[in-house]
Amino acid sequence: MKKGKRVKPKFPIEYRVLITQQLNEREKKMMTLVALRTTIEFKNFLYEIIVEPILSDRTLHLKIHGLRAPQVTIPGTGPAKYSTTFGDLAGTYAVIITKPNGEENAFEIHIANNLVAVEKSPRKRFADLVTKEEEW
Repeated sequence: MKKGKRVKPKFPIEYRVLITQQLNEREKKMMTLVALRTTIEFKNFLYEIIVEPILSDRTLHLKIHGLRAPQVTIPGTGPAKYSTTFGDLAGTYAVIITKPNGEENAFEIHIANNLVAVEKSPRKRFADLVTKEEEW
């Protein structure tokens, strides 16, 4: 059987970002979930992504600082993950994701009526931004 060469994608995606609206059952109000995961799955541990989220004015900046091994050394497989929630987000926001080497991707999203829509995406990107958990 003839084997073909593997074609590398032009813009490899390293991270998937999920921004969606969720109901906080305890407080009975809508919250905006921001989650980040690697596209690479790790075989030994479930790593955590160290992210510094900065929300100022109409900009949400997610600064990725690296990975951290889990506190409990129970083996597991899967992508590295990070998640946080924000309350009272509505309107148009710039979402900037920065890798540890300083490379940035800038997206524009609109949050309204319990929905999140991606308005602008960069042409060359290392992160995909999705608004539905099924796509994450």
